[in-house]
Amino acid sequence: MADSLLMEVNYRRPEKIPKLDEDCEGSESSSKQRVVKWGTAEDDEYLRQYLLFHYQFQKTQGFSIKWEQFDYNFRSRSMGKSPNEISERKSNAVLIREMTLTAIDKHNEAHGTKLVFVEHVEANYQLTSGLTCWLTFWATDMASSPPQSKIYQAHVWRRGQNFHTFIFRLKPTDEEIEAVEVQPPSPMLYELDKPPIVFSRPGPEDEALPGVPFVFNRTGAGLDPDW
Repeated sequence: MADSLLMEVNYRRPEKIPKLDEDCEGSESSSKQRVVKWGTAEDDEYLRQYLLFHYQFQKTQGFSIKWEQFDYNFRSRSMGKSPNEISERKSNAVLIREMTLTAIDKHNEAHGTKLVFVEHVEANYQLTSGLTCWLTFWATDMASSPPQSKIYQAHVWRRGQNFHTFIFRLKPTDEEIEAVEVQPPSPMLYELDKPPIVFSRPGPEDEALPGVPFVFNRTGAGLDPDW
């Protein structure tokens, strides 16, 4: 592995930015994580959480999910809050580190940058045909004067020796994230006779449209046409 992957610095970060969950660092608290369950389209609470997850995933492009709000499994999961190890040979913490260092190394090689890893903030994943990760981390730009530490995000995929970066960027601001418009999720693959469920639309839209319900009829979602 290239030397750049082994470089680390310890520049002080603002205290308001959280570190990666201690579970990813091998904390004993990992044993206390609650066990999430599988849901079905017949379960109204599952559908409510499913739509909330969809909203957060689309707003942040998969990078930032408030996992404490969810009791069900969805298409992506937290590498930090997972009660199980993804790999039989490596811990989740090691996988996060390897994926992040490789993403930084390849970005430096492709763009001539001199980013150096500092510490993690958040890591989510999907088991696809390989391992897909959404990584949020601190890195220091050694080419700047003085060197500056900022939060970066990388959406990457690895299978064996193959590695691909879909996104490598500075973390968007809260204002940029709030400006993202979220479309309703795709319809379910089947229809049920149960009536639709209605609940308040989550997220910043609540301020602009207080009380406007979000309707999900198990074959799609949208605003209530009567409002």
